[in-house]
Order: sequence, then C-alpha cells, then structure tokens
Amino acid sequence: MKNFLNFILFFLATYCFGQNHSIEIGENFDNIEFGYSTLSDVRSEYQNFELNETKTLNCPHTDDCDSSYGFNSSIEIPSNGIIFQTDYKTEQLIEKILLYKPFNGELNNSLKIDLDSTTVKEVFEKFPNSKLTSTNRKKYWIIKNENITFLVNRFDNDNEYPIEPTEIYNRKIHSIILTGKRKPVESNDCKKPLFAPKTESHKNCLVKQHKGGIYYISWGDEPTHEYVKNGFWKEFYPNHKIKEQGNYIKGVKVGTFEYFDQNGELSNTKSHFSGYFKLHKWKIIFGVILILIIILRIKKKKTTANTV
Repeated sequence: MKNFLNFILFFLATYCFGQNHSIEIGENFDNIEFGYSTLSDVRSEYQNFELNETKTLNCPHTDDCDSSYGFNSSIEIPSNGIIFQTDYKTEQLIEKILLYKPFNGELNNSLKIDLDSTTVKEVFEKFPNSKLTSTNRKKYWIIKNENITFLVNRFDNDNEYPIEPTEIYNRKIHSIILTGKRKPVESNDCKKPLFAPKTESHKNCLVKQHKGGIYYISWGDEPTHEYVKNGFWKEFYPNHKIKEQGNYIKGVKVGTFEYFDQNGELSNTKSHFSGYFKLHKWKIIFGVILILIIILRIKKKKTTANTV
C-alpha cells in the first residue's frame, strides 16, 4: 500500500509539475537561473523526481562532440528529458540545459515545445530571424538563436549546407540547448562572493602583490605579481548559505574567523593571530636580532668594566 501511494504521489508530481515547464530565454528555467543557480538548487527544485548525477560533454553548439571539450558535472531528470550542466570552473553553477524527449514546456510564453511534435516550421514562425546551419559532424541541422539552439536530425540524402529552412520544415525538433545571457565582467578588484544569495551586497576584494618580495625573479612569461584576498571576506556554500567570514591582509588570514555548517549555523570560531607574524615576520626577526645585539653589547660592556 505504501509503495502504491508513493507511486501515485510521484505520478501526480510528474504530471502537474512536469507538464508546465516555463522557459525564459537566457534567464531561467523552472526557477533555475543561469549563472546563479547551482546543482544544490536543482536538487531542491526537483526533489520529488529521480535525479541522476552524471558527467556530460560541454559541446558548444550540439550534444555530440569529442572528449577534447571536456566533461562537466551535471544532473539528469530522465523522466522529463532534462539535463542541467554546470560550468567547468566551479562545477556547480548551472551554465547550460539540454532538453530531450519526452520534454514539453513553453518558451517565452509563446512557443509550446513538445519534442514529440514541434516542427522546424513552428520554430521559424516564432523566430523568423533564426540562423540555419549545421554541425561539422553532419549529425544535426542547427536552428540558432540568441541563448537557444534547436537541433534537428540530418539525413544522409540531405543537400549539403547551405539549405533553405523550407527543405526541412516538416521535421521534428530532436533536442534543445539553452544557455544564459553573458553577464558583465566585474572588476578584478572587488566581486560579489561566489554562490552568494541575491540579497547579499558585500563584495570580496583582491589586491595585487609581488609574488616573492624584492628577490623574486621571473623566468620567461611568468607574471611577477598575483592577486590575493584583502579586506573582509565572505565565502558561501553552493546552497547560498554562509560558509566562513573574516579578515584578510594581503592573502593572509588575521584575527577571528567564523565558520558555518551547510545550514548557515555557526559551528566554529578560530583565531588567526599567527597571521600577524607571517605578515611582519621580517620586521619581527630583524627586531629580535637588534635586541640580541643590544643585549650582547651591554653584557660585553659589563664584562669589560668588571675586568678593569
């Protein structure tokens, strides 16, 4: 009986939630926002579905490429034909979404997508300025728009590229690739913390520092400087909860740092007063040597005086 009820709940969730996918080109998909949402957000949004943690090839314009493009961490929802793919740097931020059969939903509140029936003609009617091209591997025809790509199967007897869209008007869309809009590049000096919630206004700052003091020698094209953490820093978990916070001086932790668990609850505090020594070690060492020299001189004077 329990298994039967679980099946009914799963069916209802799939039917009610799975039949109303909302897509806003370049912005979001079912509350999953490009460049902000993470794998953690996907797990939360689709917690009632069977999820497969996987790796998928990061192909630029298709879903079929060689391994030279690399594999990115992804989550697949097989019952709905959805794959959420992350960026290669963080392996957490959602950068691309791939849609396959039996996916269906609505694009920009205008084009209803059903990969069992949506045709090339319907796509061009809604997006008349689309560019029709092909892949180097000649597996798909590509209908390219800003932040969205429709893939259509290419047959062996098709004419060579270029062709007119009318030649494949009646073919069904095989799959869809969604990408986010490019966000303006922030300054190298100060950036909003990675994974930070939208309400967070704090920015973490970097400072340019010579790699090895005055004695560092650069060989070839190796840069002599690097950017290091400086000032008050906050770091966050992929679920947008605070992870740690504290003060840096030229890449060194100083003072008291607070550390939090993945629920954002304070779990530990730690003092990094040794950071002050690391920052000023040469001054301290020089000072100690100077004091020793003074002490030795005083002792020498006393010894000389006693001898006389």
